[in-house]
Amino acid sequence: MGVMELRQLRYFLALARTLNFTHAAAESHIAQPPFSRQIRALEEELGIALVDRRSRQLTLTVAGELVQQRASEILARIDRLSQEARHLERTGQRSFRIGLETIVLYGRFPELLRELRAANPHAKIDLVEMPAGQQVVALKEGRIDIGFGHIRVSDPEISQVHLRQEPLFVAVSAHHPLAINAPEPLSLRDLADQTFIVFPTGASPGHPGSVHALFAERGFRPSEIIDVGELQVALGLVAADYGICIVPAVVQRMRGSDVCYRLLDEPGCTSPILMSWLRSEQPALMNSINELLGRILNTLP
Repeated sequence: MGVMELRQLRYFLALARTLNFTHAAAESHIAQPPFSRQIRALEEELGIALVDRRSRQLTLTVAGELVQQRASEILARIDRLSQEARHLERTGQRSFRIGLETIVLYGRFPELLRELRAANPHAKIDLVEMPAGQQVVALKEGRIDIGFGHIRVSDPEISQVHLRQEPLFVAVSAHHPLAINAPEPLSLRDLADQTFIVFPTGASPGHPGSVHALFAERGFRPSEIIDVGELQVALGLVAADYGICIVPAVVQRMRGSDVCYRLLDEPGCTSPILMSWLRSEQPALMNSINELLGRILNTLP
C-alpha cells in the first residue's frame, strides 16, 4: 500500500475545481501525464474512483465529492498549522481564533473576551466576524477554533453548548404606526400586512433559528419580504420605514433613536446563543472559556 501525499490532495482539488485534466495540470504547474498518474495513485490508495471518466464531461463521483470536501478541510488545517507555527516561533504567542456573529458583540461578549485575554496573556486571540451559518465550515477547515452565534446546527462533527435563550423583538421605525403602543408586545397576527426585512441574504428557509423557519412553523405568510446581507442594513431600512425586522433582544443596544423595539409575544419564539466547536478536538482555551462562562453566564446576552 502506498502513502497518500498532500500534493495528491492538492492536485485532486485542482481537478475538482476545473473538471479538466489539462487545465488542472496547468494550474498545478505539472505536465498532464504525471498529473494523471498522481490522481490514479490517489484513487488506488483510497480504493475507489474519484472521477467519472466515461462521459465527455468529467464529473466527480459521490466518493469524489466527499474527498473534495475532506481534502479542503485537511489542507486548510495544514496551511493554518504552518502559519501558527511560524507565528509562535516569531512571537512566542499561540494563536486562537473565535468566530462570531456581529450581533454577539453588542451584548456582554466583550466582557468575556476581556477576561479571557486577561486570563491568557500569552495567547493571541483573534476575532473573525462571520454569520453562524458559515462557522461550521470554518471550524472544519480550521479557520476558527470556536464559534458564537444564534443558529443551532445538526452536524455530527460539531459540538454545541446552549448558553442562553433570549426573546425576540420586532424592530419598527420610530414613526411607524406600530411604534405608537410601545412597549406593549406584538403577535405575528399584528404583523400580517407588514413588509419584513430579513437578514442575512441567502439564509436557508429550513435552517433552524432563521426567521423564514419561524414563519414556516407558524404558517405565517408575510405580504412581502426584503432580504439583506447585514443587520446594520436591515435596521437602516427599518429606520427609513421600508419595513419591520424580527431581531434578538440584544439588538436593542445597537440603534434606539430612530428605531422602536416591541417584544414578539409568541410561545416558543426565542433566539438561542450557542457556542460551537469541532467535536474531535478540544480547543486550547476551552477550559478557560468554560470557567469564565460559569462566572458570567447569567449576564451574557
